[in-house]
Amino acid sequence: MMEAKSNDRSELSQTSVGLIDSEEGHPAVHRKPVGLTITVEKIDRVLADVHTQIETLRHTTINLRLVRMRLAGTESKWRGE
Repeated sequence: MMEAKSNDRSELSQTSVGLIDSEEGHPAVHRKPVGLTITVEKIDRVLADVHTQIETLRHTTINLRLVRMRLAGTESKWRGE
């Protein structure tokens, strides 16, 4: 009688996930690895934060332009222009 080698036994115990059926007889649903999902969610949050910061900088830039224009107008009045 021929005995299986130790590495042969591990191959026999492995089952392909695609072949496993659920209790209802439907193929099992493939889910994203949890670590990948968390990473994507973190990236989405960082991108949302960056977008918010960009919008804040745009508003600040507009406000600074308005202040500069007012200051330029005030300085020209002082000079009598």
